[in-house]
Amino acid sequence: MWCFDPTARRQLTHSELGITKKLKSTDCKVLELLLIHQGQIVSKEQLVNVAWPGRIVSGSSLTQSIAQLRLALGDNGREQKMIQTVPRQGYRLVTGVIEMVQQPEPESALLQPTQAAAPEHCREHEPSHRHSIPAVASLPASVSRLQWSLLIFLSLLLLITASWLAVITYTNTKTERENWQQVTYERVDYFFEPDDKGEQLFEWLKDVYPDNLRMLYLSKNPEQIYVSCVFQSGSLQEREATNMSFEYGFSSVQIKEAIREQCQ
Repeated sequence: MWCFDPTARRQLTHSELGITKKLKSTDCKVLELLLIHQGQIVSKEQLVNVAWPGRIVSGSSLTQSIAQLRLALGDNGREQKMIQTVPRQGYRLVTGVIEMVQQPEPESALLQPTQAAAPEHCREHEPSHRHSIPAVASLPASVSRLQWSLLIFLSLLLLITASWLAVITYTNTKTERENWQQVTYERVDYFFEPDDKGEQLFEWLKDVYPDNLRMLYLSKNPEQIYVSCVFQSGSLQEREATNMSFEYGFSSVQIKEAIREQCQ
């Protein structure tokens, strides 16, 4: 059985397999809420509000977080032995597959856990001590005029740099996409870079997708695979777009599942 300690450096451990896994902070919050309500359906809205409080994120962020958790737990979207997708409702963690080692103070009204002792098989993974974090000295009540001027200058420099990078990125992307190869397969237009790697990515991800999917843009770099989909949704059949990125640990089955779930 997996042990989950959201306060540890490597939050997931499996004593029998001798495996430890490190999770992103947002993935930890998603798993924590699923574990608190294990066996019950947790809506997508609840998960997004807890993992990304006060932020506007696309549905693909939650889909990728669930996929990352499944990958860490040895699960996948087809078998769903641990994390189950409940269509149009949310997700459910199967009861009895993960145990909480230590529960932190709740960060929102959705989290109301009670403190509990760590399970016996998980205690060996608890850190023997916690390093205390030294208190940060309080800032002076007044800030000098020079400091304010420097802060304003750095803010303007950051804004100019960000704008410049955005223009360069948009120009490069537009120029590159004009030269992308286009192939229509099963009523979906695929766009990918005109080289062997682009062809391989197309062959890897082409499939039968929902009827409302119109276009798929496929690209990758040494670290991630990028997928952009254009689809029609709603009674007015308006066109929408969703952007997703995947690490190379994802299988083609997992990426195709995310496309089907988010591009409709």
